[in-house]
This record gives sequence, C-alpha cells and structure tokens, in this order.
Amino acid sequence: MRSDESSSRVVSRRSFTALTGGTLAAGLAGCLGDDPQDDDSDDNGSATGNGDAEYTIFASMPAVWDFVRQVAGEHMEAIDLVPVGEHGHDWTPEPGMVEELDIAAGFVYLRDFAAWQDDAADQLAERDDVVVIEATDGIEFFDSPAEDDDEHFWMDPIACQEGVLNVADGLAEIDPNNADDYEANAEAFNNELEQLNDDIHDIVDRAELEDIVVATHDSFQWWNRRYDINIHSPVGTSPDDAASAADVEEVEELIEDLGIEHVCYDVGEPAPLADSLANEVDADILPLSPIETQIDGSPEVDPTVEMEPDWGYVEHFREINLPTLETALKAE
Repeated sequence: MRSDESSSRVVSRRSFTALTGGTLAAGLAGCLGDDPQDDDSDDNGSATGNGDAEYTIFASMPAVWDFVRQVAGEHMEAIDLVPVGEHGHDWTPEPGMVEELDIAAGFVYLRDFAAWQDDAADQLAERDDVVVIEATDGIEFFDSPAEDDDEHFWMDPIACQEGVLNVADGLAEIDPNNADDYEANAEAFNNELEQLNDDIHDIVDRAELEDIVVATHDSFQWWNRRYDINIHSPVGTSPDDAASAADVEEVEELIEDLGIEHVCYDVGEPAPLADSLANEVDADILPLSPIETQIDGSPEVDPTVEMEPDWGYVEHFREINLPTLETALKAE
C-alpha cells in the first residue's frame, strides 16, 4: 500500500523531467520531455503532462500503456516507458532506471515478456510507495505453433479484457476514492474490445482464405486460437530471430499452394525479408501491428504506414490490423 506522503504527490510529466536526471534521463530518452505520446503536448511538441493528475503510472509497453490510459481517465498520468520508435519486445532500459522511478505510484507490466519487466516488478514490489500491477495476472498462456507459453495475450481482444480488469483493480488500490470510475472506465473499454472481437469474426466469416504469412517475428498466434487464422512465419517470436533458407523456401511453396497474395510484416521492424519474399512470389506487402511499438509517421521509418504516436489499442487494430486482415484473407 502507498504511504500518506506518496499519495499526496501531484506530478506532471514535465515536472518529472525537471526533477530527475542522470541515469533516468538517459534511460527514458524518447519517453519523457518531447514525447508525442503525451496527450497534453503544446504546439511545439513539448510535453506538458496532465497537471491535474495526482498519480503517475508507468507502463512497460505500448498496449499496456493504453490499458492504463483508458482505465485511469483524468485521474492519473500514464507514461509508456518504451520510447517512440522502439520495439517493446527487445527494448531494454538503461541500468538504474527502476531505482530512479521516485514518482511512480504504480508500475504495470507483463510477466515473461521481457526479463527487465519481471526484474523491475520484483524490485519495485519491495517498496511501500509503489503498487506493482501484473496485467497478465490470471491469464493462462498456451503452447502456440510459434512458441511454448506464448505470452502475446493482448493480440486477442477477449483475453485483453482480463488484463484491463487487472489494471482497474491495481489503480483502485492506489486511489480507492475513484475506484468506481476505474471500474466504469474498464467496462466501457472492454465493450469496445468486445465490438472489435465481433468485427474480426465478421472478417473471418467473409474470408476466402484462412492463412496469412508474416515475414517478421510472430506475435499473432493468439489469432489462431481465437479466430482459426493460420499464421505462417519463417521467423520466430523474437525480433532478433533470422529466417533460414529452408524456412523461406517452405513459406514460398505454401504461398503458391494456398493462393496467398500478400506478405505481412510487423510495423515495428525492418521489412527486407517481407519485401524479398513478396518479390519472389509476386505478392504485395501489408502491415500488421503487434501493438509493441509506436512510430511517428516519418517516411524514413515506414512510408507505407501512417501512424500517430498517441494511437491506442483500438486504433492499432482499426487503422492497421483489420484492413490488413480483410485484404490478406480476401474478405473484401
């Protein structure tokens, strides 16, 4: 539980930047200061923060950041630790960052997603002024075609609902006076996720194909479990994995056998394999978002994707994933 002293803090992102320095400033470069993820940026892009927020909650990756943002409403400041342009699966903070999170009222993380998150959760749990919230609490991973104990639950809008409720419970522990608001906000957001799930089912029901090819790391196997979409990838689940020549040849044959006309790729990763694979089989490439990264819309990052860095979970699905699924599965 939080101490009386810590519960009285009123901190904005700008004051946080002013109060901290050294290791933390290096570790959070791109997250604080001139961060377009901040909803209250001024015209020059400088972060002003939510000056009325009494609590600051740090989230360990973009999808979780949006869960916090949706549930907290105006009561709390939600900060994504992963800098814009970085990929949440392989980003690691600078040493000493956790010790410097002096203004954190809460830390929201995913178990078994990245070692630094589990380590940070253990470290922060020893403090009496921070509530550690495991968004994955009670969510069972499963052995997918891509990996054992596949942790990418947030790609399933139904499984996400449990994560949202976990966040709501954690925020209510920090701020019991507004617990009813957190519960109501979680319910409203989960209703959006329910509609998103219905819309994906609609695409699958209309689809001519049941298979997609992803030529970057495979974060999408929870779609196979929920929607019976078969995901094929010559790459593993890590952004650092490389495809073997045999794996690429196998996928090329599958593309031709199934009549697949598109090769998908993770918007947070370089896509040379997707390009070369598409060229080999005369296919087009399409983006998919695992909601592990935010990009700033710069053409040098990815000229095929227009993304705002303050997009939330639903925007990633509706602006990128649903159109891609509709096209790749021939559901148009």
